[in-house]
This record gives sequence, structure tokens and C-alpha cells, in this order.
Amino acid sequence: MNQLYSNGILTTASNFLLSQYSNATNDRRRFFVTTGSVLVTVWTLLKLVRKQNHASIEYKNNIVPSVSGTLPVFGHAFQINKDPLGFIQKCKAEYGPAFKIKLVTQDLYVLTGKMIPELLMASRKTVSFTEGIETIMPVERVMRLSYEHKHTEENISPRDKHPITYPIKQNFKPNQIEVFSDRVEKAFQGLLQEELVLKRGEKKQIDPWDFLSHAISRISCLCFAGSRVGTNRDLIHSMATLTQSIVKAGMLLTVLPPMIADIVVRRYMSVERQLDLLMKLLVPLINGLRSGEIPDDEPTFVSMTSKLLKSDGSMRSPEEAAFHFKGVALASIHTTSHFTTFALHELACRPQLMEDLRKEINTLEKRTPESVSHLRLLDSFIREVLRYDIDNLGLHHMALQDMVLSTGQMIPKGSLIVAALDEAHQDPALGSLYDKPLNEFDAYRFINATEDKKSSTIGIDLISFGLGAHACPGRYFAVNEIKYILAELLVRFDISTPSGKRAPDNYAMGMVKFPPKEPIILEGIL
Repeated sequence: MNQLYSNGILTTASNFLLSQYSNATNDRRRFFVTTGSVLVTVWTLLKLVRKQNHASIEYKNNIVPSVSGTLPVFGHAFQINKDPLGFIQKCKAEYGPAFKIKLVTQDLYVLTGKMIPELLMASRKTVSFTEGIETIMPVERVMRLSYEHKHTEENISPRDKHPITYPIKQNFKPNQIEVFSDRVEKAFQGLLQEELVLKRGEKKQIDPWDFLSHAISRISCLCFAGSRVGTNRDLIHSMATLTQSIVKAGMLLTVLPPMIADIVVRRYMSVERQLDLLMKLLVPLINGLRSGEIPDDEPTFVSMTSKLLKSDGSMRSPEEAAFHFKGVALASIHTTSHFTTFALHELACRPQLMEDLRKEINTLEKRTPESVSHLRLLDSFIREVLRYDIDNLGLHHMALQDMVLSTGQMIPKGSLIVAALDEAHQDPALGSLYDKPLNEFDAYRFINATEDKKSSTIGIDLISFGLGAHACPGRYFAVNEIKYILAELLVRFDISTPSGKRAPDNYAMGMVKFPPKEPIILEGIL
């Protein structure tokens, strides 16, 4: 929720500000950009000085070791950006399975390998995923700055069934998602007919991220909002671009002084327009469903959330229920687009794999999300994408109280904890489970896997969706969605890149891995 696009916060901010500068159309915007560039450096230095002057007292015994070699202001940013996985593996070898690094002004406690479950299975009273993510990417702050003058988001009680995760957990289990199949097919088939009708041998170059985010937004809006509003093109476009807008705004909030950053986001980077449209369409829908004027005849996230009572027995207002839709849109559209884009790039440089997958898909009498979901090679390929194309560091959690690890080491309250995901997926301790080296991409790795190695099955060797009770509840829907999209593309097109090779990935701060920026070429084969 699940969402930074450069090699470092400072680099990202600089690139963004410079792009704004080059596109500026008036002196006021140029003045803002130039001033902002200076403030990034000044504010970073001030935060560093303040942090050094008010450093928290470390535990004298059993402290998590700090990695040496920090640079003023930047910490370990250069080392981790140069070789993200190699840096983490070197730190683990030297300092053990838990260690502390510094990225710019932020201290990060890194857990590796088999210690990661201790973080992901910890009590919500001990750590908070929501607060951890907000520290790195302040999504909620962007929302407040954009919309608090029109709507104040509800304060969810710890006793409440969460209005986003609870409906997904209860209604998107493997044996329940078939009810959305017709809408998944309708949404994606409609997009293909509108944008990708290619004759045999005809080629079209696409930006995979842009294409897939809009494709998945079409599916999400139709499934989660329903057929009465889910086909609205403005809503589809707004939800497809919402994550990117929030990332850009959140990025500035992390590097500029609050007073300046708040003004900039409110005036120039607000997502008010997207939220206005969401409320305009969903509030009347919820009112109609509750009054009976609109039949409640199709399962949707909107309907599920609007009927979910609070812990005191009261019902959410239509505005409160509608506003939660942005949360499920952010999580579903961004994450699914992210991994599907990686999948296209992995296919583009493997023509034999594409041929093998086509043969498997063509054994089906009819392609549906259900029938496609049972294809073994396709499932193996998706699991390998989820395993191999994973963030270096992720699943950020904030320590709400002192956390004692199984090693006896202590992580202090208020610390930011991250999981070394890529390192865990390539841990030599897992090597005996597989025939091929874990540092290589192998789409056939799980083709003969048992049920516990399916693409939606979580474990220490696949923690892309988290672990335990806090694992992503929408993963079954997301995996089926990815499979269906890829199956429909594979039977219609050859997939390649202009270079003919797998382009390099992009890292943000050495933590988050983003798909290559190289376009994808689709060539009609029917």
C-alpha cells in the first residue's frame, strides 16, 4: 500500500524540482522551484544537526550494531545505491542478521533472513506498518493537506473492524473471487478492443506502467465500485494516476520544511480533484444502496464497507464509507501494476518462455480468470516474478515500544524497522529447496511445486505479500488478475523491447526496486 521513482530522496527531489523548473511558465513558479532546491539541502542539514544534538540513548548491552562508514548528510546512501543487495549481504556477514544503517537523516534497523518473521508476526501493539510507511511516504498527510477543508477522515477505533482490510479479508478469499470474473474480463477485453487491436505483424510501442495502471484501474473500479459508476472514464483515470500524484507530493513532504512543504502541496500538488470525483460518484451510490433506490445486486467493496458497522454499532456516514475507496484503489492498482510491469519485462527477453506459456494457455477451452489461474507454468512464472523482482528493503514498520529480538538484541521504541526482502529471497539457507541458483530468474522453478508453493502462498521464501495475519488480504484477487492479463496479452502478441534485452531496474534510495523505464513492443500474432 502498499508505492519513489529515483536513486535517492535528494536525487529524486532534485530531478522533480528541475523538471518543474524546465516546464515552468511564469516567474512565480521558477522562483518556487529555485527556492525549493536550496531548501532541500538546508533542511536536510538542519535535521541532521538536530538529530545529532538530541540523539537517543542507546542501550549499553545487547544493542543492534550500527554499520560503520556513514557519510555526513548521506549516511550509507552511496554504498547501498551502488549495490543494493550486495551492501545488505556484506552488512549481514559482518554484523549479523540485524543491524542499523543510515539513509540521509533516517536510521533504519534492518532485519534479514529468518529474523524477518519476528517483525511481520509481531503484535500491532509492538510495531505499526501504517506508521512505518507514513514515515517514508506520508500518504495520509498528503490526503489531509489536499482534502481536510472538505472532509475529515474518520479516526478508526482499535475496536473497529478495519473498513478497508476487513471487507477484503472476508470477501476476497480464493473460493470467493469468482464472483468478480465477468467484470475482470469485461474491463480488460474492453481496453484491448479500444487500444490494442493489431493485425498480424503490426507493432505498437507502449509504456507498460501507464498502460497497465489504466488497465488495472478499469478492473478495480468495475469490481470494487460496481457497474453503476465503475465504468466512468474520469474515475478510472483519476484512480490510475492517484498513486503517482501522491508519491510526488509525499516526496517533497519528506525533504522540505513542513511550513514550506505544506504550502507547496496544497497549492501545486493537491489530489483534491481526484478525491472530489470519487466523492461525487460514490456518495450518491451509497445513499441509493442504503435507501433501496439502487438494488444491492452485485458484490462490491463500496457495498461491503458501507454496510460494515463500527464497534459502537453505528453506521459510517456515506462520506466516510466513500472516502475509504481511495485506500483500496491505492493498494490494488499500484501493486498489481508494479508486478505486472516486471512480468512483461521478464517475458520480453525470453521468447522460448513466451512460446511455452502460449502452448499451455491454448490448452484451455475457454480463457477466464478461473481457468487461467490453474495453469502450472504461468503460476510458476508469477511466483518467480514475485520472488525475484522484489524490493531490497521494504515492509517498513515503526516500533511502538522496545522490541526484543530472538538474539536478545533490542530495537528502541520509535525506531524504523525494515525487512531485507531481496536478501531473504536469496538466502543460501533456502538453496536446498531449489535446483537453480536463487540469484537467477527461473520461470520454471516452481512448475512441479506442491500447493504450498503456489504464487499466492506466502512463506519465508516468498514474503512479497507479508506474513501471518498481517499478510495482504487481496493477494488472491491480485494474482488471478495478473495471470489473466498476461494470458490475454500472450495469445495476441509477441512481447519485446527496443534493445532486445532485459533493461536495468531502478532503485529509490537503494530500498525500493522499480521496473525498467524502457518501453515494451507488442507485435500482433493473430
